[in-house]
Amino acid sequence: MIYSKIAQAVTLLLLVSSLLIGGCATDMTPVEPQNPTVPPAPANQTSNVQEYKVTYNYGDTGPVQLSANNLVLKIGQKLILQPASGLTKNTRFTSGNDSFWGDVMQQEGEQSSTGQLVFVAKQAGKGKLQIIPNSTETARATDLWVTVQ
Repeated sequence: MIYSKIAQAVTLLLLVSSLLIGGCATDMTPVEPQNPTVPPAPANQTSNVQEYKVTYNYGDTGPVQLSANNLVLKIGQKLILQPASGLTKNTRFTSGNDSFWGDVMQQEGEQSSTGQLVFVAKQAGKGKLQIIPNSTETARATDLWVTVQ
């Protein structure tokens, strides 16, 4: 009786292992080699990009959130600041160094009805633009740093 149970267990074990081994060995489909795909580098890290888009967002509490910061631009490249989708509040932008955001980064046109601002890098320098939610909440403001090389 004990030999019968051992024989059944061994038979079951052999059956399961033959199914596993047989299943693996019969599914030998050749695969064509493929070229690996390289994801594109983020916009703020490549030198041949002509525009950098930074989205800003904020709610009723907490600081302003930026999609990118500490940007390095080359002369001639554009910086586009745009509010996140659905952000309809008044936002104020100030600069601690007026010559940077006037001479180094020049605003192109006026602020659009969607709140988008466009700046063009004109000469080398470094500066920050402070983004103030609801035009007055400086405690929640965030600094966007830009370096032009």
